[in-house]
Amino acid sequence: MQQEFVQLIAQHQKLIHSLCSLYYQLPEDRKDLFQEIVLQLWKSYPSFNHQSKVSTWIYRVALNTVFARIRKDKAQPERVPFSEQEFLLPSSETDDDETQGLYRAISQLSDVDKAIIMLYLDEHSYEEMATILAMSRTNVSTKINRIKARLGKLLKKEPL
Repeated sequence: MQQEFVQLIAQHQKLIHSLCSLYYQLPEDRKDLFQEIVLQLWKSYPSFNHQSKVSTWIYRVALNTVFARIRKDKAQPERVPFSEQEFLLPSSETDDDETQGLYRAISQLSDVDKAIIMLYLDEHSYEEMATILAMSRTNVSTKINRIKARLGKLLKKEPL
């Protein structure tokens, strides 16, 4: 079971890293969140019954973990590093300016809207998104249209 789980995480680690990057800017926070998500996946793995796709299950557990962490972080006083510039590591990603602009725009969305657009960009069906986020397909569809409009406005404001 353990080896099967490790293979599953290895196959889907990009999905988990993407979520961590979407919700947290500092590398340490991303690493902590990644570990927290993997721990929650491990705890829930025995009850995973393969009735849904593995990615759907991972998204559901990961997003629940992200939202729980965000609630916990909001309840604690804000942490401020000595000098933010000293502790920020350069990004190892080689995204182009347009991609970085899109991610900056996405970072301005609400937590739920970030999750929806992430699932949309990962080409999940509306039904899968509805299952993962525990909302109706119609609600997902409506939110996606509103998110696209909001992102369009945000991207027009920001020079790429």
